[in-house]
Amino acid sequence: MDIQKELLLWVGAALVCAMVVSFIMCPLVKSFAYKIGAIDVPKDSRRMHKKPVPRLGGLAIFLGFMVSILLFVHIDHQMKGILLGAVIIVVLGVVDDMTPLRAKFKFLVQICAALVAVYHGVVIEILTNPNVFSDAPYWSLGWMKYPVTVLW
Repeated sequence: MDIQKELLLWVGAALVCAMVVSFIMCPLVKSFAYKIGAIDVPKDSRRMHKKPVPRLGGLAIFLGFMVSILLFVHIDHQMKGILLGAVIIVVLGVVDDMTPLRAKFKFLVQICAALVAVYHGVVIEILTNPNVFSDAPYWSLGWMKYPVTVLW
């Protein structure tokens, strides 16, 4: 089997795994949302639904993503940083779904999650130069790679 077919099968298996785990986790996460009170109650005209709806749907998708990543991807130092940052963001989302958090606090936690990834070596070092008339096709960010990565 050539490398392209093998890669396609590997990626397909990872996608199917993520989908199956997410599908299985949806009812479990739904009952968990009701249990912890992570429910969106329609109380104003901004809400589209008429009955209370459980939040946390992203948690089931995240669990499918994580299982698939852990089974099909080599976890190096940078990937650890990305996954740890993702876990921080998901925990923040779950807590926010249970008890609404202030925007400044959420932003601070998001910055911390990005810093975890940066600490593990995940940085944006170059950007494509948008000036098509320039001789330099890329911008090297130098020390700016850290704030650009965190804010990206």
